[in-house]
Amino acid sequence: MEFTAPDLFSTINFLLVTFAVLLMYFYALRKTFRKITWVFPGTVVFLLIFMGVVYSGWVEEHPFPRLMILFGVVNLSIIFLCFSPVGTKISENVTVAQLILFQAFRLPLELTLHSWVKQETIPVTMTWSGSNLDILTGILALLSFRVSERNKYVPWVFNIFGTILLLNVMRVAILSSPLPFAWEVIPPLQLGLYLPYALIVPVCVGGALGGHLILFRKLMRRSR
Repeated sequence: MEFTAPDLFSTINFLLVTFAVLLMYFYALRKTFRKITWVFPGTVVFLLIFMGVVYSGWVEEHPFPRLMILFGVVNLSIIFLCFSPVGTKISENVTVAQLILFQAFRLPLELTLHSWVKQETIPVTMTWSGSNLDILTGILALLSFRVSERNKYVPWVFNIFGTILLLNVMRVAILSSPLPFAWEVIPPLQLGLYLPYALIVPVCVGGALGGHLILFRKLMRRSR
């Protein structure tokens, strides 16, 4: 399978979004722990291992089942972190408004993905022209974060809506990938096979998932 890399401008945009997500994550850790803990270097090591696996060509050699394994390991790691004591402390120290605003990164990310369709890097299924409506989460985050602390229903509506759209993105991504049970799309989704584009899995998808889970934990605590 031939992979058409996007142009330099859109790649830089993608890297800026990725950097912004990591920066907001580390800001949450800094606000929570006030000092360097094992989570900071642990996150860096995790990302380095992920990039090393992708760079080695291990996933590209046999996308099925290795791409699914990599995707599963990343998401299970995010879930574990969110329901660990680390996730508990983050949910106690980061505000509802901040957790909602964090998800706004999905707006520029989706705009970048849309440009990649035009460059024939990814299939149209991965944008709002196809089966991915995740851009609505980014827009809703910008519209709702200011009132989220004053209205107890807004955060719940936002988080449920955003989680549903995220799960749909995961579904579409899997069915658009070069897997035996996937849709026959041209080109297939190969971002997870090449750097730096594979960072969309642990940083962007993983970040969105983690943000929703932490917000759910905070909202449930606040309800009690």
